[in-house]
Amino acid sequence: MEFVESQTLEFKEQFNDSCKHTIVAFLSHGSGVIYIGINKNGKPVKLDDIDAIQRDISNFLIDQVSPRCVELIKTSLEDVGGYTVIKIEVTQGDKLFYIKKYGLSVKGCYIRVGSTTREMTDEEIMTKYESTLDIDEPDITDIATHRKILTFQILKNYLSSHGYHYSDDTFDDNLHLRTKSGEYNLMAELLADTNDIVINVATFATTDKTEYLKRNEFGGKCLLLAMEQVRDYIEAIDQVYVDTKVRPRREKPMFDTNAFKEAWYNACVHYKWSEANNPGVYVYSDRLVVESYGGLPKNLTKEQCLKGVSRPVNKKLFDIFKACGFVEESGHGVPTVTKVYGEKAYEFDGSFIFVTIPFDRSGFTNVKETTKENNKTTKKTTKKTTKEKIIDLLRVNPRLSRSDLSKTLNIKEDTIQYNLNQLKKVGRIIRRGPDKGGYWEVVD
Repeated sequence: MEFVESQTLEFKEQFNDSCKHTIVAFLSHGSGVIYIGINKNGKPVKLDDIDAIQRDISNFLIDQVSPRCVELIKTSLEDVGGYTVIKIEVTQGDKLFYIKKYGLSVKGCYIRVGSTTREMTDEEIMTKYESTLDIDEPDITDIATHRKILTFQILKNYLSSHGYHYSDDTFDDNLHLRTKSGEYNLMAELLADTNDIVINVATFATTDKTEYLKRNEFGGKCLLLAMEQVRDYIEAIDQVYVDTKVRPRREKPMFDTNAFKEAWYNACVHYKWSEANNPGVYVYSDRLVVESYGGLPKNLTKEQCLKGVSRPVNKKLFDIFKACGFVEESGHGVPTVTKVYGEKAYEFDGSFIFVTIPFDRSGFTNVKETTKENNKTTKKTTKKTTKEKIIDLLRVNPRLSRSDLSKTLNIKEDTIQYNLNQLKKVGRIIRRGPDKGGYWEVVD
């Protein structure tokens, strides 16, 4: 086999930035093949750690390229002249792809010219981007995931706890978790017990992003559970402030947690998950911002959105959210936010939607500071204890096992068992029937 570089064929001795640029170019402008482990003369070379290179390729495609592209890439190993090389087959998509770090800029977008890859100009980027605007967005149930084996115990627990009865034999079909060709789809990956989805909560010390404090990641698990964990985390930082100048003293939260919950759930259910910019929350010293990518659904105006007109971006995902009690058909989420913070809380910027929830500390003192005068510190939080969460789950589904509770709450099984033992000891729960096939009775 003779190897000669061309418009659709590229050789790389290692997986490097130049290789990444060529992948992005092929995705946007024409299918092609990249061989890693072959030099410019078409001769194979030894690759030191093939497994590590394959992981780097996978991480790049998942974390660094937007829109989502993993279904357009196929990697395999081939023997060339006694050497093992990596073959990357890239299929052209119907969008403009770019490196997330640089966005739609000359540093993020690339084009293939002959046997070389170069940066796109601003004019080329605009022309290509505008040509993709009228293309219908693929449904997340039609996009195959690269994962072949998925489990859905967490999702099943949520459905059971809300009275949804299912059969394991028809579960995938009834919830539309597979493509027409029988592969697991992107929606299935979102709802699986484990996945590659990353949801970030970033915290900054000031009113802008100049002083970074920390980042918390809540992904890698069923989207429903990750959403709740983000909600619990944000609600836990909602400090209570008291006015010490009046009697009786007044207390108020720093922000409306119900408004945040509605904004956050909407950001997840109406997000275009076919893209790679996952929704997230940014916490500043004076506000928090919920950010989602995808813009408004087609044929829905900004005015209609603010009035609460509901037009789900992902109808089948919305139906599952609804069955699990996360959203309602009435479209009350946006009005819940605007009733408290006004329409100015929503900012529509191209393909992004930002919901800003300000912190209100005016005329009030932190409750911790006032209690120091009495030589004690109090703290108010809406976060439930592990025992309370277990009780809540067992009330709606008394047949949950220790493993089920562990997966749903994202807590080790040993910790679940310890809390179950404590609850039995104080008489809050009673085990009825055998270990297998029995159930829990909650004692109120």
